[in-house]
Amino acid sequence: MKSLDEKAAEYSARLSNQTGNYTKGEIETAYVIGATENAELISGESGTFGQAIATMQRGNLVTRKGWNGKGVFIFMRPADELHISFVAQEIKSLPQRVKDYYYQDCVDESGNPIDLKKDDVVKFTAYICMKAADGTIINGWLASQSDMLANDWMIFEF
Repeated sequence: MKSLDEKAAEYSARLSNQTGNYTKGEIETAYVIGATENAELISGESGTFGQAIATMQRGNLVTRKGWNGKGVFIFMRPADELHISFVAQEIKSLPQRVKDYYYQDCVDESGNPIDLKKDDVVKFTAYICMKAADGTIINGWLASQSDMLANDWMIFEF
């Protein structure tokens, strides 16, 4: 695994000044090039939280080297659209009062079903989940300050 300084040296070598005597601007440019070229984590290497987010957006699982629990990782639940009648009648993970709220849009005043259009949907936004060491899934996981500033994020391999 390469350090940021080693990566910067590689990128600096791409610049026209091949003497090894780089100006402050050339080094800064090399860091920027490195940051934009490696927007996602690479298998076997570690990186930033920003890279971890980009990697999750592509469907990968990510973890931190610094996390103690075996099998702990985070992932992104993608955005989704579900038909309103499905939300009102089928989703087990919503409280009954939420389902009741959507059900009122599925029936008329007499309680008879109404014809709904295909585009009568409820939009669910994407969110980050964590698979904890005890096997549970934590919906809506939030990163701590130390998680966001860490450089030990990596792709979770199983």
